[in-house]
Amino acid sequence: MVRPGTTTVLLMFSLTVAACGSTGRDSATQAPTTIGAHLDTLSDGPLARDPDVPDLPFPDNPDPDACGIPRPWGDGGQAWLTGTWDGELIEPEVLLYDSHLRRSITGSAPHRSEVRIVLFQENPTLDYYFVEVVNDPTQDGWVPAPFLSLDPVV
Repeated sequence: MVRPGTTTVLLMFSLTVAACGSTGRDSATQAPTTIGAHLDTLSDGPLARDPDVPDLPFPDNPDPDACGIPRPWGDGGQAWLTGTWDGELIEPEVLLYDSHLRRSITGSAPHRSEVRIVLFQENPTLDYYFVEVVNDPTQDGWVPAPFLSLDPVV
């Protein structure tokens, strides 16, 4: 029997690994860019973001080609979403994304929602977790590390 979300997790893992592949350019000869500038130059390409994807209040990964490989989390994965940053509630409804590139929103859940961590992706600047919302497993996706807490959010 396949658990809810397992197919989605496998698909997301495949897409994330594919997203980390080469863009067809020699990255050794490219000048460093910010992800925003990189996306602007590829606005019609595979890295274009949906217009409803907001900017983050903290630094994101500047190079989409320099990403880690997603790994299973293990250990039950109990965690909570937190939409706070620097003491301020930024996302009352925490957004979940298709990958660490945040091209599209795949789900959301309220601040303080309990989630189960399925995968972890360590990146140069900003780590991401693939989570399933406990009370609504149809809501799943990648969340930036600052919006996840391993302790209950009060």
